[in-house]
Amino acid sequence: MQIKIEKLIYGGNGAGEIDGKKVFVPLSAPGDILDVEIVGDHKTWSEAKILSVVETASCRVTNKCPVFGTCGGCQWQHLSYDTQLEWKRSILKETLEHIGGIENPEVLPTLASPKQWNYRNKIQLHVDSKGRIGFYKPKSKEVVEFDECYIADESLNAKLNEKREKYSKRDRGVALRVEDGPAFVQINSGQNEQIKKVISEWIADLPHSSILELYAGAGNFTFEIAKMADRTVASDVDKIAIAIAKERARALGLSNIEFIRSSSGKAAKRMQGDCDLLLMDPPRKGCADAIADILNLKPKSIIYISCNPATLARDMSDLNAGGYHFQKSMPVDMFPQTYHIESINLLSR
Repeated sequence: MQIKIEKLIYGGNGAGEIDGKKVFVPLSAPGDILDVEIVGDHKTWSEAKILSVVETASCRVTNKCPVFGTCGGCQWQHLSYDTQLEWKRSILKETLEHIGGIENPEVLPTLASPKQWNYRNKIQLHVDSKGRIGFYKPKSKEVVEFDECYIADESLNAKLNEKREKYSKRDRGVALRVEDGPAFVQINSGQNEQIKKVISEWIADLPHSSILELYAGAGNFTFEIAKMADRTVASDVDKIAIAIAKERARALGLSNIEFIRSSSGKAAKRMQGDCDLLLMDPPRKGCADAIADILNLKPKSIIYISCNPATLARDMSDLNAGGYHFQKSMPVDMFPQTYHIESINLLSR
């Protein structure tokens, strides 16, 4: 049976319809006309695999990696980079509308990554009982080996190939990082610096004498935003991350930053009645656990950094109901060649 792919969805699949029913097709591109086979049929949607490409979408490109499509590390190597950026913006906007209930949200163009390839400064690989090292095949625990990972830093590929025999004898995974040190650094270093710049530019246009940061980790954003504030309180529940951040603050001789290991509620109480700006970068599950504390604190503005459009939209709806207005969002391509979408979001009270 044939299908025309109309759009991309979060998760990486293309989507179209057959006989009025939504069908999701991995490794497809908007504009493709495909011969497909249904491999999973559900009440309101189906999943299909490509048998052949009848008509190729103009946005298709040749993938670099020989195991692309088998390895689960990437989903969008077959799409031009401009197409990836365009659809990350579109998916974020649609999610804010449908889940967040935000009418026609202002979503800026996607912030492109400085590097489209070899951008990852750390990778987590799996080792199976046969000594194969690689990423898992999608929806399985089957390890897919590779000679070179095209999204990993060149030094990580060199390290893997140098020590492949040693690693193959492990009964656990292999974590490789460009530099030894804390695991709290962002995976795409160049893009992380661009995010800091955007945050600083947004903060400059807002009241920012006193700033509270939740989910601060080891201070990835804290040290940058503290340059602009009279007082900054940064909170996280991870004691190792906070210990690293405190040590760095002492080494730099900074007196306007207070790092605390605490829940969001305790951190909010520290700033009660004195918080111009709240900055937060929660995990994929979002900040549902902190919404009540945020609404009680009443910061003038909120900058919310998200790695999951669905939980972001849910939290935006709750914050809106509590008196905050969505201003704008900037999607960020932290992970080129994949469907993952980071974003920077601004709300005002």
